[in-house]
Amino acid sequence: MKKTLLKGGSVLTMDPALGDFRGDVLIGDDRILDVAPKIDESEVDEIIDAADSIVLPGLVDCHNHMWQAPIRGLASNCWGREYFGVIHPLAGRYRPQDMHDATFGAGAELLLNGVTTVFDFCHATNSPEHAEASLEALEAVGIRAVFGFCFRPRPEAGTSSFDTLDERIAVLQRLANARATTDRVQLGVALNNIDHVSLEAHAREVKAAREIGLVSTLHSNLQGQVTSSHELGLLGPDVLWVHAGPATDAELTMLRQNGGTIVSTPQIEAGHMGVVPMIGRAVQQGVPLVFGVDATAAVSGDFLTHLRIGHALSRLTEVMAERQVGRSGVRTPTFPSIDAPALLRMATLDAARALGLDDRVGSLTPGKQADVLVLRTGPFGLAASSVADHVVFQASARDIDLVFVDGVPRVRAGALAGVSLPELRARLDGVRDWVLGRAPGSHWTELTAEDRKRYEEGQGKATPA
Repeated sequence: MKKTLLKGGSVLTMDPALGDFRGDVLIGDDRILDVAPKIDESEVDEIIDAADSIVLPGLVDCHNHMWQAPIRGLASNCWGREYFGVIHPLAGRYRPQDMHDATFGAGAELLLNGVTTVFDFCHATNSPEHAEASLEALEAVGIRAVFGFCFRPRPEAGTSSFDTLDERIAVLQRLANARATTDRVQLGVALNNIDHVSLEAHAREVKAAREIGLVSTLHSNLQGQVTSSHELGLLGPDVLWVHAGPATDAELTMLRQNGGTIVSTPQIEAGHMGVVPMIGRAVQQGVPLVFGVDATAAVSGDFLTHLRIGHALSRLTEVMAERQVGRSGVRTPTFPSIDAPALLRMATLDAARALGLDDRVGSLTPGKQADVLVLRTGPFGLAASSVADHVVFQASARDIDLVFVDGVPRVRAGALAGVSLPELRARLDGVRDWVLGRAPGSHWTELTAEDRKRYEEGQGKATPA
């Protein structure tokens, strides 16, 4: 067993029984062996000086469309529903090898941003081969992942044998049978939006995921979605509700009582969807809330920035509510709803729990998998407030020094270990050019205005030339 000691750091364990302290973290192979103010060095193979660093669990991104990495930024300036016409038709243009390169690239970006676990909501599950290529890429890049196998058909991909729900469930079952539940990369389900399918079909999708034993997720952007699911008896702790902006207080009560986690993607919600993130309301109603990056076609994978934006938007909406009742800047038992320790808990242990992984990751608890993030405190040292405050309000991606997944250092000295970035960039450029019709031999044409309009309305298909 190889033993690595992270020595003398400011340790945020995210384990209530262990607390936070200045001290050591001992990693043995793929596990956390010990955390304590002082650990014996006598039988350690490698000692890493963490005296000027913060050591905490790796971050957990609960909603990311990883297939979009090659077309990053394409939707950054979209307004309203334009995103659907600009981005979604492109999903059908990906070949299996494109999915591999896109997923690998997205995983590499997340690792560089301190994310060790991701739920990949894969719209572009165009064929069984596409799904297998994505799973292989997640294994290869070294991130921990739940691959969200999508039940949504992609007729624009020209697939003739993978269009019905029966066919997709059969492939999902085959993939599940081939994978051990202890694997670093696991299967999940990306459900259809309720407005895309009948309630009966939605119920069948949720039940199929449960019969196989998989966590599932869906976009929740319409009024009454939670109520409809509740009336069908489908609510449960194994379903993640992304955005959930229209949810009423009564629906939040349903989620609190029956199980279910809300995933907020604050930059996308505020900057692209034009909705107020659910952060404060969910916390006040006792509904578990976690975070995601969402669409990298519009925003970057800098997870710490997304947390910071979430904090700022939550504070803004709450102070506006306070002003309406004649208060301003006065702390109450319910306002503000979140602080830095709460945000970091949501981004680590709570997120791991939402994915059903909290027995393995999410805290620096001895016996758990060694998914660890080490942040340098930079040339100016620790902030004058708490260590958690420093992470949320002062740290950035440039401060990320080490990222371990299963005890393997996937990032060292801020750089990806064992990955050629020039080669990766060339592969992503090749996918982008193919998908956008710029590569030699690409048979795709530019999307017409009619194509875009149909997709903005939630239907239609883009066809090759």
